[in-house]
Amino acid sequence: MIFLHRLDRWLGRTLFHPSIIAACQLTRQTQYAVHRALWFFAFCYAAYFARELGWAWAAYVWLGAVATFVSATWFPDREVRSHGWFRFILWQLLAYDLIGLALADRVSAGIAQTLILLFAEYAATIKTIPPRRKRARRANHRKAHA
Repeated sequence: MIFLHRLDRWLGRTLFHPSIIAACQLTRQTQYAVHRALWFFAFCYAAYFARELGWAWAAYVWLGAVATFVSATWFPDREVRSHGWFRFILWQLLAYDLIGLALADRVSAGIAQTLILLFAEYAATIKTIPPRRKRARRANHRKAHA
């Protein structure tokens, strides 16, 4: 159990946090706003494929899309907690889809959606977003105009 917790922290800090922090700094959004926006995007992505799975699933997905849209617009900066067990399930789904891709050449829409949700969940694990480095920006600006 301790190994999985450490692996989860390492994967988050090395694979997901740098790109999430860069996106937060570029868009001037909090990690919680990015979390909610990615969940909304995941539901919109699922809505594209929902009609193939029946009307009940399509209704559930559209209801989820509306709920995440409302959450993202009304409460963008409200703190969110991400749970390790949910990220573990997402990693299992990703592994299952990748095995299906490798063995059967079956491309699933779930691969992209699972990656989007992993980015969203790891965005919620970031405590604070560091400020952008101004000196590096100024040096790059001077080099560009020289």
